[in-house]
Amino acid sequence: MCNTPVFPYVVESNDVKSSKKWRCRQGDIMNLDVRAIWDSALFKGLSNRELELICGSVSPVLKTYEKNETVIGQGDVVKSIGIIKEGVITGTKYHYDGTAQIIKILKETEIVGLEAVSSTFCTSPCMLSADTDCQVVFFAYKRLLDRDLLGVSIRDRIYDNLINILSDESIKMMYKIDTLSKRTLRERILTYLSIIGEKRGKKTFDIGMTQERFVQYLCANRSALSRELNAMRREHIIDFKRTTYTILDFDEKKDPAER
Repeated sequence: MCNTPVFPYVVESNDVKSSKKWRCRQGDIMNLDVRAIWDSALFKGLSNRELELICGSVSPVLKTYEKNETVIGQGDVVKSIGIIKEGVITGTKYHYDGTAQIIKILKETEIVGLEAVSSTFCTSPCMLSADTDCQVVFFAYKRLLDRDLLGVSIRDRIYDNLINILSDESIKMMYKIDTLSKRTLRERILTYLSIIGEKRGKKTFDIGMTQERFVQYLCANRSALSRELNAMRREHIIDFKRTTYTILDFDEKKDPAER
């Protein structure tokens, strides 16, 4: 069914009953996984041939997760970074008092584990869990940056991409700090929605979070958020349906506190 040559590519399942691990040949990689990870920012600027070389040298691992299953636990030591092939993964920070706060939501082609492997102690600052059934392609971090294994040009390109990804993550965290620094819940809501609206360039957009998730992101109370959203709808400030929101008084130059 597959043509040689054989590339070392491991497929794993977390289901004990159906746990499998095997090597796929080149055809399997090309048809299934290279296409899935091609759009990832991790491999931006690399050719198809270079990506084949990476898969052949680093031996990436494909893992599957069911909805609500833990991908990386908070405090876990992390040695690999993963590209989300399918599904959505949520990063949640659990505090000593039992409260939880959503840190980030990651979708297809985005990276998991990078902030951990590039830190001093290589430990995950939050728990990453599958919001849907997921598939993640993991690459051993040290092997991915081994210039003797991949060559200097590929290593340097990956290194530059990693810096850009971490910079983007830093900006996202600045957006969140900006949102949570607001005094009132209404200001937090409007700040967050304004940031998303400005980034998308339109007043109607999907935030990708249910109200329950939105509560955790804003560090708010569920009933308080529902009450405030409905009040803002009555006042014709915003409108919403499920995860789609519209800023009715949309002006990207206006401070959210003035709306």
